[in-house]
Amino acid sequence: MCLKPSNSGDTLKLLVPSLVWKYIGGWTNYSGMVTSQKMIESEMGYRGSKSIVKVQPRQNIIVKEQRVDGGYIKNLLMLRYTLMGLERGYQGRILSNHLNSNLKRLYNTKASFSLRSTLDYKQLSPNYTMRALNPWFISGFVDGEGCFRISFTKKDNLVGWRAQLFFQITLHRKDELLLESIKNYWGVGKVYKSGKDTLQYKIQSFTEIETILNHFDKYPLISKKRADYELFKNAYYIILNKEHLNKSGLRKLVALRASLNLGLPEQLKTAFPDIVPITRPLVEDIKIRDINWLIGFVSAEGCFLVGLRKSSSYSAGYQVYLTFIITQHIRDEQLMNSLIEYLGCGNINKKKEVFEYQVSKHSDLTEKIIPLFNKYPIIGQKHEDFKDFEKVAILMENRIHLTQTGVDEIRSIKVNMNKGRELN
Repeated sequence: MCLKPSNSGDTLKLLVPSLVWKYIGGWTNYSGMVTSQKMIESEMGYRGSKSIVKVQPRQNIIVKEQRVDGGYIKNLLMLRYTLMGLERGYQGRILSNHLNSNLKRLYNTKASFSLRSTLDYKQLSPNYTMRALNPWFISGFVDGEGCFRISFTKKDNLVGWRAQLFFQITLHRKDELLLESIKNYWGVGKVYKSGKDTLQYKIQSFTEIETILNHFDKYPLISKKRADYELFKNAYYIILNKEHLNKSGLRKLVALRASLNLGLPEQLKTAFPDIVPITRPLVEDIKIRDINWLIGFVSAEGCFLVGLRKSSSYSAGYQVYLTFIITQHIRDEQLMNSLIEYLGCGNINKKKEVFEYQVSKHSDLTEKIIPLFNKYPIIGQKHEDFKDFEKVAILMENRIHLTQTGVDEIRSIKVNMNKGRELN
């Protein structure tokens, strides 16, 4: 079960940059990355020794080594890191020290943590290219941001009204690329400017509505919004069969509208005072069927929060904390609870008319949440918030948040996240 390395007993050389407190000085390469293979072989060969090689004026490379025979434990079902214990306390906090100390547990979990702790976090690229959308992503995103509408306008016709169906998604203009990607996925609808800083993807052609009906029948919504979709679909068939052209069919549409979203507007209440709302369909099989649904839902409704609070318990005078949040209307309590089961962490808090799913335990964030969204990336500008969230997690893993320099860096990251993010 545990194999002895083929080079057991040989000297393992590790090149360590010699700049102390590299994150203060500013790195020019990845932490622990081999920049030169020059070393003095005569100075190597016993555990714990080191060799200093001068490669340029005022620049040395420190070479440390440990024998590979520490790489396994015979007859035990466990693996021990080869570099364990060699560099304990080394000020640069390079790779092997991470494996030995506060990141050791992360690499031993089922969902290994890809914080890339050996990299300079400043070199993590903020750029992210939009990829082809998964159909379950679309459904998850619509569960968060989609809207199904039945609209009525006064008309000089037999029944006095014109009925029209709309499907729409409204986002900040910085997510124009995401809206265009959704439009391109379905091949119908248009993206319009909806306000000073908002855009709206809208499908209003009756012949194009069938496209989204086919989608959601195959990749169903799982939030209470599915009830809105079912009412919307019933309205579609009423119009398709031209029932809305008589007063009886029109009243059916108005009754559907009364149960959709926020109910009837005042104009329709006045025009149809005796309308009884249709009973909303029950949504019971609330189950996350595909990870891409979750990615879409988080891309729509997730929030990555970096917090700073004053605290005399910390040397820099501030406590840094991270929280991952998803907010939904109280009617979706079952869905919120399903997130706890699916992700294996978090809790639910009720705030007025909403439920908040929250993950604030640092080990849950670093072992479950961050690895998940690295493996299955969020799409849209919220991806940038996640990457900043991850940067702060890296700083905390390196304990840089305990220094004034670290607090200042985190404050700079925080102020440019979420609503503070500039349009890219």
